Amino acid sequence: MGRARFGARGRLSAALAATATVLALAPAAAQAAPQQVLQAWDDERVETYDAQASIINGDPASITELPSLAFISAKNKFSCTGTVIAPRVVLTAGHCVEDLSLGGFTAPREYTVVTGRSTPRQEGSGNVLRVSETHVFPGFDPGTTHGDAALLVLASPTPAPPIPLATAADAALYLGGAPVRLAGWGLTNPNATSPPETLQATSNVVLDPAGCKARTKSYYPPYSTSEQMCTIDPPDRKNGGCFGDSGGPVIAQRADGSPVELGIVSTGGPQCSTKLPNIFTRADLISTWATEWVAAIETGTPPPTLKPRLPRMSQESAEGLVVGVLRATLGNLFLQNRGLGGGCQRLAQVRIRCELLWQHRSKIYLAKVTVFYVLREGTVAWDNSYVYRRASVSCLRSNRPSCPVEVKRG
Repeated sequence: MGRARFGARGRLSAALAATATVLALAPAAAQAAPQQVLQAWDDERVETYDAQASIINGDPASITELPSLAFISAKNKFSCTGTVIAPRVVLTAGHCVEDLSLGGFTAPREYTVVTGRSTPRQEGSGNVLRVSETHVFPGFDPGTTHGDAALLVLASPTPAPPIPLATAADAALYLGGAPVRLAGWGLTNPNATSPPETLQATSNVVLDPAGCKARTKSYYPPYSTSEQMCTIDPPDRKNGGCFGDSGGPVIAQRADGSPVELGIVSTGGPQCSTKLPNIFTRADLISTWATEWVAAIETGTPPPTLKPRLPRMSQESAEGLVVGVLRATLGNLFLQNRGLGGGCQRLAQVRIRCELLWQHRSKIYLAKVTVFYVLREGTVAWDNSYVYRRASVSCLRSNRPSCPVEVKRG
């Protein structure tokens, strides 16, 4: 099992016009909701957190080829990939620490990190390490996944060699055309039921910033050229990343032939499509912050002073978070809806309320979900409150003066 942000944003059901019949049965509050069609993150991180992955159409790789790779698991709930950047520090994705579907953070004690082993799920040589603390990049936005990076601090050092992170001096590698390697553990296709045992790797090419922006617009509109990079497999487009490669590296070569981590696996196209670019957090965005944490952990210097700021919550981000709340709260009662309609209203810069109406079998559901950003554990997190009501369709269609309504809040 694992975490990832793979799977694009997709439109839910049809336009509100198609829900007129259902809306006619609803309370006035629902009819007055803003007429906007919701979009959702299709990240498939549901129930068992089944969003881990490996490389699509990659090849088995030896840990001697990629000695800085680290396998990250959290009590069998999910797994991610990471890289050793110092003896006691592993770099991974922010969403491998902060839960984007439910909010909150994974406790350090839940992690196990394995280094020095191509087959971390099997017994054998290598290092099995515990985690003592975690730090999510202060610039992480859980709605857009900009700044998607985090550090795991190991309880004891690993002998795995650290990989250097890109800095401003490596800017030319982001301009497009640089060959890179992707690597990770997990599912080799989005429909696989079990991951491979061995580390997988493949080759891609960095796409230029303008090309990334244009080619990701259909499934990831908030793409940021200053904070993210993307790669693709030309010309056949058969290889790429998928669920659980999250946090893994994009490795390039500097002019002197030495390896450098250019990016951190963050998200990608629907169903891990290799026809669409994979999206990564730029390593040069977070390298100063990460380097300062390494110095603080390894030598005792003061930790970074970079402070988080609450970003303006976009409606698109709010819609995705709302869908995550309803998916987690109601499961198939929401996912198997008919005639979904509704809209969202901004309450503040960091707070949006959405009202949704749908039918599931013989029941009509009306949900009000408010999502908002908060500062927690030195970074930006999100939280929510909700209330949903359900009533019988047949009763609502009758001429009865009132109908029984079930109410649940959270």
